[in-house]
Amino acid sequence: MIEGRIVTNETAESLQGVFFDSDTFFNFVQDINDVYFLFLSEQDAIDISVTEYFYLLNIPLSEYVPKPTPPPFEV
Repeated sequence: MIEGRIVTNETAESLQGVFFDSDTFFNFVQDINDVYFLFLSEQDAIDISVTEYFYLLNIPLSEYVPKPTPPPFEV
């Protein structure tokens, strides 16, 4: 099971691509229901904890179900 933090559309749209340290930026992913998820590594969580984005760490983890992958092209 994959888990991530569910964020609002507004949060995803406003933070998409924003750097939270010198070389890491937010990249939100939509699930099968078009709900935005944030995935953070342990190091990302540590880095965010001392920024203005620390509030994101208070969002509980939820199960992520990816969108189906389209079939490969047939040749």
